[in-house]
Amino acid sequence: MKTDVKEKRKKKLGRKPELSRFYILFRDYGLPLIVLLFAYIGYKIRAVTSSYKTFLDPDTFFHFEMYKLAIHDWIPKYYAYAEPPMGIKATGYLALYTMQAIFYKITHALFGWSELQAFKVWPPFVGAMIVIAVFLVGRKLHSNWAGFWGAGLMMGFYGAITKTYSGNNRGEGPFMMFFLFAFYFLLVYLDEKEWNWKKIAGAVAFLILSPIYMGVWAGSPLGVMVLLATGAIVPVVFFALGKIRELKRFVLEYYFLLGLSIILGLVGAYLRFVGIKSFLVFSLQVFIAMVALALIMLYGERIGLNYSDLVHRLGTVIGVSIAGFLAIYAYFGRDLFNFLKAATRSTPLYQTVAELQGLSWSQVIKTFSLKPVYQNGAVVKGDSIIFLLSVGGFLVLLWRFYRHIKEGSYEIYKDFMPIFYYLGVLYLFQQAIRFSFQASGAVILLASIALGEAFLFVESMKDTTTTKALYALFLVLILFPMPYISASYSYTNQKTMMRSYEMINPKMPGSVPEAWTDALFWLKNHSSPYSTVLSWWDYGYWEESSLLSHRRAVTDGGHGYDRRYIVAKFFSGFDTKAEVDLEAWEDKYVITFLDPFDGQSDFGKFGAIAYLGGAINHYDYTHMAMFGYIPAQSILIRNNTVYVNLGNNQYIKPKMTVDLVNGHFYKANGSASPYVLYVVPYRTSNNQVYPVGILAYEKIAFSDYVRLALHLPYSINEWDAQKLFANFKLVYTGYNGYLKKQGIYDPSVRVYEFTPFAIYRMDFFQNGTWKPFYSTMAGGKLPIGNQTLRLWISAFGRDVKNGTIIFEAYNGTKLIERKIVAKNVYINHLNETPVEIHLYVPNATKYRFLLIQKGPVGVTNGPVYVDGKLVSPSWVIAPGQSGTIKLTEAFDKEYTNVKFTLRGVVYYYVAPNGTDIYKPNFYLEPHMDIVGYITVKTLPSVKKGDNVITGQASVPAGFIDSYINELKKKYGDKVVIVSKRIEPIFITEKTYVLWEGS
Repeated sequence: MKTDVKEKRKKKLGRKPELSRFYILFRDYGLPLIVLLFAYIGYKIRAVTSSYKTFLDPDTFFHFEMYKLAIHDWIPKYYAYAEPPMGIKATGYLALYTMQAIFYKITHALFGWSELQAFKVWPPFVGAMIVIAVFLVGRKLHSNWAGFWGAGLMMGFYGAITKTYSGNNRGEGPFMMFFLFAFYFLLVYLDEKEWNWKKIAGAVAFLILSPIYMGVWAGSPLGVMVLLATGAIVPVVFFALGKIRELKRFVLEYYFLLGLSIILGLVGAYLRFVGIKSFLVFSLQVFIAMVALALIMLYGERIGLNYSDLVHRLGTVIGVSIAGFLAIYAYFGRDLFNFLKAATRSTPLYQTVAELQGLSWSQVIKTFSLKPVYQNGAVVKGDSIIFLLSVGGFLVLLWRFYRHIKEGSYEIYKDFMPIFYYLGVLYLFQQAIRFSFQASGAVILLASIALGEAFLFVESMKDTTTTKALYALFLVLILFPMPYISASYSYTNQKTMMRSYEMINPKMPGSVPEAWTDALFWLKNHSSPYSTVLSWWDYGYWEESSLLSHRRAVTDGGHGYDRRYIVAKFFSGFDTKAEVDLEAWEDKYVITFLDPFDGQSDFGKFGAIAYLGGAINHYDYTHMAMFGYIPAQSILIRNNTVYVNLGNNQYIKPKMTVDLVNGHFYKANGSASPYVLYVVPYRTSNNQVYPVGILAYEKIAFSDYVRLALHLPYSINEWDAQKLFANFKLVYTGYNGYLKKQGIYDPSVRVYEFTPFAIYRMDFFQNGTWKPFYSTMAGGKLPIGNQTLRLWISAFGRDVKNGTIIFEAYNGTKLIERKIVAKNVYINHLNETPVEIHLYVPNATKYRFLLIQKGPVGVTNGPVYVDGKLVSPSWVIAPGQSGTIKLTEAFDKEYTNVKFTLRGVVYYYVAPNGTDIYKPNFYLEPHMDIVGYITVKTLPSVKKGDNVITGQASVPAGFIDSYINELKKKYGDKVVIVSKRIEPIFITEKTYVLWEGS
């Protein structure tokens, strides 16, 4: 294409040195063909892990479920398995699932692929398309050689593979693909001076791709910001240089397309295809301000502004920009700076997320080296050559900008767009290491520009054609090892990762350990399909997956953030301080994963759990290890004192040692390390004891989670462990598959069945005194005949209110007696007192004590609508509003007299030492308070399975805020509100099994 700029450049520089026809053909047609080969190789590297039966990334389990919904709905509406019992309204980057569903429809029609096959192929396909996109963008920005080397690096560079290999279906990869193609077609549109088919095709393709890149990833504001920054700066440069004709052309062409893309994004947001509506509204307002500034720059002289020199023009721009910023800030306030708040360590929860940790130089080395060297899991050496080359590319762009200014070129947008892209992703990378993949895309693009510049230099040399060809060949030979080394390294990494996962679970290769798949399949086969499971949030997507247990999870990788504080409180505390109302979530099972031999387990994550649960402060979190594995041979006992050999003649003395192998207890004298040592008896395949030492930090050593995970009967307070194991009954143990093959049975995963009310002790009255005859740990038989008994009931996190206790006796399966033994029972869960009863105990084979009390039943099993509008199940009707609710509720059996209510809940924490989360003495006390219930209607009966239910509801204006105001009066500025909920809950009389035995 001829342009005025190119014609002027020819006149100024004279005729360009000639290149051989063969070289030109190779450059223009041979390089693109090689790029297709690069894309194929990139696909094959990324597809190495496609043979797994599960996925490598936990989030991918959730994406698979949403994608399956999209195949039928196109835009997913509702997901039942998160945040039970109400589920969630599907939000966020829904376009990702729609695009995957389209990919499935096409591949199924062409190749007959199943849903799972297409889903596994999608990420490597995206990776291959990114290779092609980088070539096209590099060629447009610089040269064929730049595009070629960009594609070569993108082919196998590990930093750019992490989000595009099979088994990792997050939105970062599709965003990069769609954004780069949108970027390319925008350049095609801008490069054409006159309207023709290329310009029209470029504009149409850009407008089609814009809402797609906006909708496939939560971080897609990055792309919009790059385009906004270009649209803001380039006109200012034209204006400052007095290039009014170029300014007018750019504003007319670029603003027309940019404005349309933002509007299409908002339309996509209205359709729930795009999930960044608030940012797009902000972008539209910024765009309007840019248009206003452009109008002032174009026509300001007509109203008396002085544009006679550079100083006056820049003064106008600066003045208008400051006024515009102040206006926008006045409108948004501090929210203006909160668009990327989730990508920073801005809350205690985000402080604990590894992907949100700040950038270090070792991370730069790890991300941008062709072949980083690891030692003990950390990078100890690397070349960082891709990053260094990108700095060179940045300098090339600055030089080209200077040259374009001197030549009066219209194409300065080609200098700014990649620079803003580069600076934008590096800013994100600096904020959180999770953006390493996005950073790799822009870094590779600028590195390719640096490499392309070397070839342009050779082409512009005045040597003979043969000499230049030899120089070009020499450059190729020098540079080609880079893509080869990176591709070889990545391929080896993928193979190594595949082998490592096959070792931990050969039965079902993938990221889920064998102990977990065993436990989850047990749950699938032995629990109600409406059951809810509680574990640490990392494993929630496994529990929800239709490939595994397909059960509801209290919290998972992307939902129930507020609940994590409460789960952590339960896990990291003990006694009544750790009791939380698990039944509020209708939890039925608790899964623990505390395996010293498995790096994925909570052995290494418990610092975050303890910190969020309030068991430790910020100093402990950043400086103290919660657990340590100690081989039995490193445990020494001298003079009734235990020492732990840490190696290199370093010994520590635990404050306390609980030897469960030999039944001994040791307490250290004098100064000691703040750890408790447990010696736990694992067993071998020939029934020999295999002792394992576990050091636990003293503040969490007796926590509920440690005792459940290790099945420890030990407790500090009398009866504490008896109560805990009465409420939580071990029903399944999953063993570490890798160790089991070596003959060691490591109980890696334990599944407990939870009941909020359970008898942990019983006494009978004899000869004027109470005599204990039963406890959770010791067991015991019910005495026959007329008895006066005292029932000690553990009420876990919930009071017993107006309860009825029933006694039942069975011969085999035949009920021979059923009798009410206590009415109007009240037990304060924080100060439990026994219930005294009188009954006749017949001679029978089995007995049960039951509690009849009101409690929550049912799970929401479909979208929730208010006045026909889809709403969030956790915020059904806002305070001060009313409407007709329609939902689908599923019940495990028939119930009568069921009350349909809206429950108000406030999640918050109190920070006794202040709310500065970076202070060493910062710690928090989590709370989940039920504000109250609003009755919608009473249902005479419900059937087993799905029930479509409607009701008229009205929520008082101060329903939530009045309670929060009371909290603020009580705690002042030390209370932090985490979330508020108004959610549908169904309540009726439930039957709880308090005790069952002989």
